[in-house]
Amino acid sequence: MTAKEILKDLVAINTIADRDNTSVMDYIENFFAPLGLTVERRKNNDTGKEILIARYGEEPAIGFLGHTDTVDITDGWTTDPFTLTEADGNLYGLGACDMKGGIAAFMAAIAETDLSTLSKGLAVYCTYDEEILFQGIKDLVETETAFPPHVLVAEPTDLIPMTGSKGLLEYIFTFTGVTTHSSTPIDGKSSNKNAVRFLNRMMDFEEELRKTPSPFFGVPYPTMNIGIIDGGTSINKVPDKTTVYLDFRICDSPREYPLIRAAVDQALEGLDGTYVIINDIPSFRNDSSLVCEYEALTGKEGQPFFGITEASFFEGDRIILGPGPMTAHQANEHICEADLERTTEIYQEMIKKLCGRQPF
Repeated sequence: MTAKEILKDLVAINTIADRDNTSVMDYIENFFAPLGLTVERRKNNDTGKEILIARYGEEPAIGFLGHTDTVDITDGWTTDPFTLTEADGNLYGLGACDMKGGIAAFMAAIAETDLSTLSKGLAVYCTYDEEILFQGIKDLVETETAFPPHVLVAEPTDLIPMTGSKGLLEYIFTFTGVTTHSSTPIDGKSSNKNAVRFLNRMMDFEEELRKTPSPFFGVPYPTMNIGIIDGGTSINKVPDKTTVYLDFRICDSPREYPLIRAAVDQALEGLDGTYVIINDIPSFRNDSSLVCEYEALTGKEGQPFFGITEASFFEGDRIILGPGPMTAHQANEHICEADLERTTEIYQEMIKKLCGRQPF
């Protein structure tokens, strides 16, 4: 089967928020098993959703990683989101870009390779819930103790080899106070005022963080975003609880993470505040020799990915590379058919380079 034929089948499976998780994993298993890959599926006892691991041969030298879930259908679609539609050299369908196109490309690349000629094995990892909580990749890294030395994450990148991404540190802060009428406040016991004092201190700290740039990233310094502030019920009532959501995008986790933790603890002093960390995802940058190989194959210079992908959840040599254009989460989501074909060729070339009789 060609990558386009595989993509047509994948798009037809409704995996919005992993609705047909079992069906898509059935399809992938039934595709790989006749090729001689051993397939293992692991179910999360809480969610009931599955990840899939397929392997061929011993000592896998390369692994392919893709998430099978998609976002919901946005307004403005002019084609059937679950029917792959061809027009003007593009392939339209929900998930065609993010990221069933990449999955179809590595499935086709493996099918089009004479696996019997390989001296080293390969592996495939298919996950769920990447679009919301990253639970699928969390399930994978909890149980998969040894990834191949090189992993290719098939997210859409417009065939640009993405060689790193910022880290993510997300907090939820809770400030407590004492409820009184606004005419009789108790000094230091307004949860909203304490939240504002805290945020002022943190914004001063953010300015300090910017003084040590990281030119690798498009925004070459760490950033702090105040996502949600929720406190108070009436204009004439002193609030007793305020919730603040903060996220930090971090360039250099080993250096910046302890600075942020210390700044948070210091800024909270005397303000009746507590916090929980809901996400702690490290930054990474790949400087391996394989980056040059991808740059040569694509004719494009490596650069950092703009967001967080599943590549951030495990260590080792990894590249993010998939077909484009990048139309994820848009109405009439699509990829270029020529890009899909070229992606398949690049994946197949990397299999030969890393797993062939005379590996790179």
